[in-house]
Amino acid sequence: MKDQLFDTKDKIEVAISNFKTLMTTPGWILLKKIVDANIKILTEQILIGGIDENAINLKRRDLIAYRNVINTPQKKIEEFTDEKSPKPSFDPYERHVI
Repeated sequence: MKDQLFDTKDKIEVAISNFKTLMTTPGWILLKKIVDANIKILTEQILIGGIDENAINLKRRDLIAYRNVINTPQKKIEEFTDEKSPKPSFDPYERHVI
């Protein structure tokens, strides 16, 4: 996916901007509230148990999917931002030319 959608610096900058804008829209805020409520319900159902193991596994799968969806914009922003910043080198033999 990254090779096609985010293969240039311009595409990455547009994606960061779009994700930041998305996270401030009323629709996203409402969706996040709904998904957060679903996450809370699923978590409680998993903790309480009382259902067969297959049903619990399906709820766990749904919980992971909800978390992945709701966290995608922020994770992508962080991923793209981390790639831009220089990685520190801890090589004691690295030479810096002045």
